[in-house]
Order: sequence, then structure tokens, then C-alpha cells
Amino acid sequence: MEIIPAIDISNGKCVRLYKGKKGTEKIYFENPIDALNFWIEQGAERLHFVDLDGAWGSEKNKYILKQMIEIARDKVKVQIGGGIRDCNSFKELINMGVDRVIIGTLAINNPEVIKELSNDIGSKHIIVALDYKQGKILTHGWTQETNKNPFYFGKIVAELGAGFILFSSIESDGAFTGPDFENIKKMISSVSIPIYIAGGIRNEEDLNELKKLGVYGVIVGKAFYENKIPTLIIKNFKYKKKKE
Repeated sequence: MEIIPAIDISNGKCVRLYKGKKGTEKIYFENPIDALNFWIEQGAERLHFVDLDGAWGSEKNKYILKQMIEIARDKVKVQIGGGIRDCNSFKELINMGVDRVIIGTLAINNPEVIKELSNDIGSKHIIVALDYKQGKILTHGWTQETNKNPFYFGKIVAELGAGFILFSSIESDGAFTGPDFENIKKMISSVSIPIYIAGGIRNEEDLNELKKLGVYGVIVGKAFYENKIPTLIIKNFKYKKKKE
């Protein structure tokens, strides 16, 4: 199971939200490049960038993200999401050196895009974000509710050629209430492609439980930044993985 540190960016700063709500940003690094360098020093093999302002419709972080992708190149693999609303934007990020691109609103509003990107670029580069609250998928940076069921839509996403699903409980995000184990288990049994999960991670016990469920990877944000989980776990986990 991968453990991937998250760098969420709003107004050019590394922040975390509470339950996905705009306006709850807590700043952890004034400059997200410092966060990037910190995680490289900690031995991370992959990082998860989210352009929060991009998800809300702004391009204000575009320049800093471009810098970060350039710095990360040849040092750490990057997956990035937030505000990617068309295929050209997706392809541009891949050409810049991003390993995987996360699409949510684009895939949910136009699922056939997944097939197009899968054929053109390859499934291994596509993560579809299913951000859910009270049994419904939300889009546009968790601000607009749809009538789509995440489990039914997850099957569609897998059939169309997505390489991975990022399954995120909005109500658990940044709240330290624990992962939504019941629905995570249900999603894993619903689809045949690997599942990343995010939201609610509190401690190493949560990580161990998710590993038992068969989760492919976990995105960890606030639990790292608030010292609930030691960053050393990244190196230790890599060592254990090699021994297994």
C-alpha cells in the first residue's frame, strides 16, 4: 500500500481544509515549494498535489504548480488534480512530467473523456476522483452535488478505462474522525481497479486497517502536518515493503 503525502494549494500556500469547505484553510507552509522539498527530504516516492483554487475555478496557482512540477521532475513522482476541465489540460500536465492526473468534475460530467484519455495516453496515468457526501458525488471542488451514486459510477469509470479511483469522504476530510471504512470496503468490492482513499486518517492504526482492506494507496495530509503520524513512516514503510 502506498502512503502518499498531500500538498494542497490555495492562494499560493500549502493548506488543508476541514470537511472540504472553502474558507476553512489552515496554512502549513507559506510556500508550497518548501513543502515539496520537505517531502523529498523525507524520502517520499510520490506526492499528491491538489490545486484547490483550480477546483473552485481559478488559475491563480498555475505558475507555482508549474514550478513545483519542474522541481519534482526526476526526484519524485507526482499526481495532480484540481480544476482540470478538458483533455488538453490533462495532456499538458503529462507532457510537463506529471505521472498521473486526477480528474473529477470532467469525468463525472463527461465520462466518455475517460475512454478518450485511456486510448490516447494510457489508463496508468488516469485517476478519477469520486468525492462523496451522504451517498452522492460532489463536483467543482466539493461545491456542487450531483445525483450520482459513487458505487454505480465507480463501475462505469472502471469500464471506461480509468487506471485508478480516488475515493474521498468529504465529511471525513481533515476532521480526524477516521476513514469511512464501511464504504471503502464496499467500493473495493464494487470495482476491479486499484483504489486510493483520502479523508479522516488519524493514526497508524487507520493505515494498518486500510491495508488489510486491500486499499492500493492512502493520501495523507493533515495527519502528517499535525504530527498524528510520523513522517518517518514513509521510509520505514518502503523498507518493510522491500522485505515483503
